[in-house]
Amino acid sequence: MSDAARLLAEIHAARALVRDGLRDAKASARPDHARLWAHATRAPHGPVDLATVRAIRSDPTTGRRYRTMLGALALAHAPLAAAASDGAIVRRRVGAFALEILEAADGAPPLLVLRGEAGQMPRVIEAWLDDETVRLDLGAATEGAVVLALDPAVPNAALLGRMLRDPACAVFLL
Repeated sequence: MSDAARLLAEIHAARALVRDGLRDAKASARPDHARLWAHATRAPHGPVDLATVRAIRSDPTTGRRYRTMLGALALAHAPLAAAASDGAIVRRRVGAFALEILEAADGAPPLLVLRGEAGQMPRVIEAWLDDETVRLDLGAATEGAVVLALDPAVPNAALLGRMLRDPACAVFLL
């Protein structure tokens, strides 16, 4: 075998090793089921594993696995919700629950009102729109409804209000 042929073979072998190493590194960077489960069941204001968040946002397979897991945990979810608005009120239907955003005329922050049929009410809402995500605690229901102020001074609440107005926003009620 000539020196040129040997050098060419070594280059191809080295390239294959690098390619396999990158593929293995990418696969090992994917969070396992336990890490995704811990992220899906975390408290709304609790700590997050940034490597898991990065994997969910950057790897389509991990993102699909996470959203499938959220859907299984959710009391109701809508991957793409149909939104309707008559001006002052934005309404969305997510499973057996109705979400309404009530705009105040006096400059008060808008209110998110969540109503459901008799039974268990969700305690957490998680919304996804493109690469943005927000998770908020809904608090306890009063007389069959949960009310949450979408105060512009609270970044996550303002983000949730903006996201819920977009029909492409995925909503998970946990």
